[in-house]
Amino acid sequence: MAKKLGHNIIDNDFSLVPIAIKDAWVKKLAGVTLSDIKLTTFQNRHKQEAYKGKLLFTHVGISGPTVLHMSKEVGELLKYGEVTIALDLFPGVDHTILKSQLQALLIAEINKKIKNVLGKLVPSSLVPVLLRLAAIENETPNHSVRSESRKKLVILFKHTPLSVEKLLGADKAIVSSGGVNLKEVNFKTMESRLVPRLYLVGDMLNIDRPSGGYSLQLCWTTGFVAGEHC
Repeated sequence: MAKKLGHNIIDNDFSLVPIAIKDAWVKKLAGVTLSDIKLTTFQNRHKQEAYKGKLLFTHVGISGPTVLHMSKEVGELLKYGEVTIALDLFPGVDHTILKSQLQALLIAEINKKIKNVLGKLVPSSLVPVLLRLAAIENETPNHSVRSESRKKLVILFKHTPLSVEKLLGADKAIVSSGGVNLKEVNFKTMESRLVPRLYLVGDMLNIDRPSGGYSLQLCWTTGFVAGEHC
């Protein structure tokens, strides 16, 4: 209707949507949640953006508040080529400290197998994955874990790569993007600048917002302002 009345409409697209990942091991962790992690996007080996928060593994990839928040940027990057997301399990700890912590753990539990002690440092659900990615046998005794293997593990703690396949479809999206051009709306009243007595609110507007109730707040606030002036 707004378009028929002369408004410019920014093309509608889905936003805040889970991300499908190519790596098979990700699907095996469906239901596992990680807190206080960092996700960094890369394209052509160049760092793009970083996001901190929670991550949920699903049967097709990753989701959760942090993933939903970064999905629009990932979608834009996919238009220009492949995208990789680096998972950092310890965003507040550098490689040197992690190396020392890992070595201390292996020494303290020297007669045990690495598969049975690594869970004291990282989430236990990730232990088999990290060992496989680092090419370390599950049954390896701690005293036999070589320096090069420890180095690989520390790198994975800070940078486990996830190869993006695609964004999931509109049926999985939390909200959509696009809508009426904001330059054509008087935000003091929410009245159209083109059509008198026409008020534009909520999802009709081209306003991107993160997950966490912001869409509801957008509708409530703009609706209230319009109601005060119509």
